Amino acid sequence: MSRLRAIKRGLVLLWTIVEIVARLSLHAQLKGFDMEWALPARQKWIHRALRILGVEVEISGTPPKGPCIFTGNHRSYLDPVIVLRDVRAIPVAKSEVASWPLIGYGGRVSGIMYVKRESKRSRAATIEAMRQVLRGGHSVLVYPEGTTHILPTTMPLQTGAFRLAVEEGLPIVPMAIEYGTVEDAWYGDDTFVPHFLRCFGKKKTFVKMRYGQPISGSDAQVLARQARLWLDENMVQMRQEFDKMPQATTTV
Repeated sequence: MSRLRAIKRGLVLLWTIVEIVARLSLHAQLKGFDMEWALPARQKWIHRALRILGVEVEISGTPPKGPCIFTGNHRSYLDPVIVLRDVRAIPVAKSEVASWPLIGYGGRVSGIMYVKRESKRSRAATIEAMRQVLRGGHSVLVYPEGTTHILPTTMPLQTGAFRLAVEEGLPIVPMAIEYGTVEDAWYGDDTFVPHFLRCFGKKKTFVKMRYGQPISGSDAQVLARQARLWLDENMVQMRQEFDKMPQATTTV
C-alpha cells in the first residue's frame, strides 16, 4: 500500500513539475527572465507539491522580508523546497542537480544558482552571483555544510557565505530543519527513487522548521560560530520533540 501511495504521488508530482516548468519557460521566452514573477509562481507550486507529498511542516520563528543570507543544516533534497514555500530567495545548489531531468532546467528558469563545490572557479563565480542577487534586493539560500547527513548536530560550516554577509553588510539568518524520522533524510549512497518510495509512501511526512533572529557582524568566523551554535541547539531540541511524538514514525 505504501509503495503504491508513493508511486501515485510521484506521478501527480511529475505532472505538476511539467506544468510549472512549461509556464516558467514560456514566460522567460516571451518576456525574459523576471524574478518578481518567477519567485511567487514557484512558491505557489511548492505549496501544491508539499500537499501532494503529504508533508506537514511545523514552523517556528518568522523569516525576515529584506535581503539576507539564509543558512541552514542539510538533511535532504526536500530542505530547500520546504524553505522556499515561505521564503522568496535564490537557492544555491550543487551542480549535479542541474542534470536532473526537468528539475535541473526548472531550477535554472526559476533562479537557482548551481555550483561545482570541488571547483574554486565555480565557487568564486557563485559568490559573485550571490552578491549581485543580494544587491538586487533579493535573499539567498545556502547550505554551508556542503552535503546532507544524519549527525545530531552540524558539520563544520564553510565560511564563504558568511564572508559575503560581512562584505555586503547584510545579516545571516540561521534556519534549522528536522524530520520526523532519521529515515526521512537523504544522505550517503542512498539513491533518489528508493528514498522517495520509502519517505513518501507514508501517509504523512512530519517536518519541523525553525528560523532564528538575523545575526550581523564584522567577522565571518564569529558569524559562522554563532550560526552553528544556534543550529546545533535547535536541531537537538527538535529531535527530542520528535522522539516524544509517536505519530512522527507512522508508516501506514
